[in-house]
Amino acid sequence: MNETTLDKVVNEDRFAVAQVILYLFAFLQVLVALGTGIGGASFEVPPQGSMMQRVSATTNAIINILSFAVGYVLLARCLYRCTTLVWRIAMCVFLINAGVAVLAFAARPNPYPVLTFCLSISGAISVWRGRSAMRPRAEPEAIR
Repeated sequence: MNETTLDKVVNEDRFAVAQVILYLFAFLQVLVALGTGIGGASFEVPPQGSMMQRVSATTNAIINILSFAVGYVLLARCLYRCTTLVWRIAMCVFLINAGVAVLAFAARPNPYPVLTFCLSISGAISVWRGRSAMRPRAEPEAIR
């Protein structure tokens, strides 16, 4: 009979914080896409531009934003079975997000870049500490 215990962790996941942060980034991207879809962002379409140009610009922006959300989710799922490449990609994503957040805050101070920066640094620390959990590479056998 299986017993459920809530005070034990069966499998230690060293990248759990990074995964949660990546899922949060994906959720924030979906919120940005919704805001863009309802007109929360203005695009540089000339006043004489057609309705089709406006719809095209908005649709392209939404697809681009949702592509980032899908990328965040896939990266979070790949961290479950981490390789050196996935670890490096995750670290780069967190550091790039932190840099972009600093630039966004310098351009227009508001809470969103501060949140992004804090989450990015937390994710980078989580990935850095969890890198020891990666499986070692299999050594190729000697050629005879």
